[in-house]
Amino acid sequence: MRTIISALCLSALLAAPAGAAFEDVDSGARATAMAGAYAAQTEGLSSIFYNPAGIIGMTRYEAVLSQEKLFMGLTDGSSLSRGGLAIGAPVVFGGKYWGNAAFAIDTLSLDSLYSESRMRLGYARPIKENIYIGFALARMGVTYGSDEYTAVNPVLASATGKSAMGIDLGVIYSLPSMDLGLSIQNANEPDLGIKYPNKVSRKISLALARKREAFTLDFDLAISGSDLRLKTGAEIPLMTEKFKSRVQARGGFSLGSRDYRSASAGFGYNGGAYRVDYSFVYPLSGISGTMGSHQLGVVVAWGEARGPMADRKNKESRMDGKDGKGGAGGGGDGTPAEPVRTEPTKGDILRAEQLILTAGAAMKRGAYKDAERNFKKADELLIKNQEVKDSYAKASAIADIIPDATAPTDKDDLVRKAVSRFLDRNTDSVLYITYAHQKWPKDTALTRLYNIVAREFPETASGMRILPDITIIDQLLQDALDFIRTGRYIQAIGTLQRVLQLEPGNIPALTRMGSAYWAMEKKDVAKKNWEKVLELDPNNKEVLSFMKMN
Repeated sequence: MRTIISALCLSALLAAPAGAAFEDVDSGARATAMAGAYAAQTEGLSSIFYNPAGIIGMTRYEAVLSQEKLFMGLTDGSSLSRGGLAIGAPVVFGGKYWGNAAFAIDTLSLDSLYSESRMRLGYARPIKENIYIGFALARMGVTYGSDEYTAVNPVLASATGKSAMGIDLGVIYSLPSMDLGLSIQNANEPDLGIKYPNKVSRKISLALARKREAFTLDFDLAISGSDLRLKTGAEIPLMTEKFKSRVQARGGFSLGSRDYRSASAGFGYNGGAYRVDYSFVYPLSGISGTMGSHQLGVVVAWGEARGPMADRKNKESRMDGKDGKGGAGGGGDGTPAEPVRTEPTKGDILRAEQLILTAGAAMKRGAYKDAERNFKKADELLIKNQEVKDSYAKASAIADIIPDATAPTDKDDLVRKAVSRFLDRNTDSVLYITYAHQKWPKDTALTRLYNIVAREFPETASGMRILPDITIIDQLLQDALDFIRTGRYIQAIGTLQRVLQLEPGNIPALTRMGSAYWAMEKKDVAKKNWEKVLELDPNNKEVLSFMKMN
C-alpha cells in the first residue's frame, strides 16, 4: 500500500498522470527561486538543466552542486529529494576558442521505492556574434524498489529499471537589452517503459530574459505533451550601497493546465569566485499539507576568464569593485592588517591626478593594459572616487580583450577611435566598431569589443541596420545617393560625413559630397571635394567630366 501511495505522491508532483517519468521538476536553487523561468538565461553552468545553449555563459571552470527536499511534511512520511551536480568550462585548444562543454547529473528519489537519474553531456558555441546554439546527450534511467507489492507486480517481473538516451537542443539570440531562447528537451521522446511504452514527453520552451543593472526579469512558455505552463521570475539586488550587487532577492510564479499553480522565492549571495543560493517553492494547487520544497545550491568558479561572454562577466565584476583577490584582514603569516584608510591624503590626491593623466594618454594611443594599471593605482589612492572607479572598470574590460592597439594599422586605428568615443559616451563608437567588425569578421576580439559597445549604447546598436554581406560603408553610400536623388542634400552631406569618418579617402563619398554641394549652389565647396578625388585618382573619368562641364 505504501508503494501505491508513494507512486501517487510522485506523480502528483505536478498533477501529472500516475506513472509518468521525468516530469517538469526544476533544478538549481537560483532557477527554482525564479519559478524555473531559465531557458533564455546565459548565466553559466546551471543552464544545462534548461537550455544547453545557455552554458555559453561560462567564462571559467565552473562547478554546481544542489540538493532539494521536495514537499516536506507529507502526511505519509515520504521523503522525496532531488540532487544535481555539474561541471564545465570553455574549451580552448591550440590557442583557439571552440565553445563551452559541460557534464551534469541530476537525480530524483522517493525513499528506496523509486528513483530517476539523468546524465547529460552538453556543448554550446556561438554561430554568429549574438547567436548561440547548444545540444546535450542524456542517459536517462528509472529504477523501482522492491517490496511486497512490487514482488507480485507483473510489470516489474522481468526488470526493475530501464534506461534510454535523450537529446536536448537549444538556441539563444542575444540582443543588447534582452535574450531570447528556444529549448527542446527530450527531442527524441525516449521510451522508459519496462513492459508498456512510457515515453518522456518532448518539452519545448520559448523564453525571454530581460536584464538590467537593477533587475532581471524572465518569462518562459513551456509545452510538454498536452501540458502548457507559463513561468515568470525576477531577481533584484538588495542593499546595494553596502553589498554592491552581491546579495540578490528572487521570486517567481507559474501556472498551467490542469489547474497547476505554484509560487517561489529565494535569495543568493555572490562572492565572486563562489555563489550560494536558496529557494523555496510552494504549491498553490494539487498537494496540500506540505511545507513546500526547499533547495540549497553552491556554485564555484576558478581559472582565467575565456570565451565570448568573458567581457560581460569581467565588466560586471569590476563594476562591483571585485578584482578576484582576497579581501583585507591581516597577513597570511598572522601579522595584523595595516590600518584601513577611509580618506585619501593630499599626497595621494596629487599622485592620483598624475596617474589619471598618464592613464588617459595611454588610452588615446591604444595602450589599454598600461592605462588599466594606472587607473587601478589611482583608484587605490583615491578610495571612493566613483569616476575613477568607472574609468578603471571600462579600461579593464577593454584591456582584457585588446591589451594593446598602438600599431599604425587600419584595424588598430578603428579600435582606438571606437574606444575613445566609448569612453566619452559618444554613440559614434558604435559606428567605428561595427565597421571594424565587418572588415575583420573572424577577429573574436573585435566581436567581444562590439558586444561591450552595443550594451553601452543599445538603442544606437539596434537602430543601425546590419545587412548580410553589405558593409556599413555600402549602406551609408546608398542612403546618401537616395537623399541626393530626392533633393535632401543636407541629409546626404551628413550621411557622407559619417562615411568619411570611417574612410577619409573614400572616393564615392567625396564624389557624391561634391554633387550635393553643387546642387545647393555651393560650387566652391563642391570643387574642393572633387579636387580631393583627383588627388587620389587623377584619372577619375566621372569627376573629370564634372570639372569640364562646370
